[in-house]
Amino acid sequence: MKKYTINQIIFATITGLGLSWLVYQSTVQPPYEAQRQIEEGIVKKANEILIKSLMLPSNLEIIDPVNVDKDVGKTYISPKGEEWQVSGYYRRNASDEWHPWLMSLDKDKSLTGLSMQDSSNLFSKEVLENSMITIRSID
Repeated sequence: MKKYTINQIIFATITGLGLSWLVYQSTVQPPYEAQRQIEEGIVKKANEILIKSLMLPSNLEIIDPVNVDKDVGKTYISPKGEEWQVSGYYRRNASDEWHPWLMSLDKDKSLTGLSMQDSSNLFSKEVLENSMITIRSID
């Protein structure tokens, strides 16, 4: 039977405890799933803000980063420090074309900026005068 040195025993113990801790942490809450839940919450809040701030109908069709239908184009959600940027597309009904949008949210999930491409004559004066909203006309 082989005798182990004290250094080998300490190394094996530390390595075993470290690996056990990593396996436990990945089992309790995998990092990908935790990040996905955070991103889904941000996107849900962004969709609510989009509808409320633009005074759009609640039956609006929205393509966002967690939506599985990506036929319209690419959408993104990305952290920017403690802030978030979310992009997507919306349309009012099936006969309307898709309108791209990009929203910036602060760490409290409050709107700091919204840019989109749409016809400005479809929005109220209140929306048009909001300094956080930029509407680029469709040409």
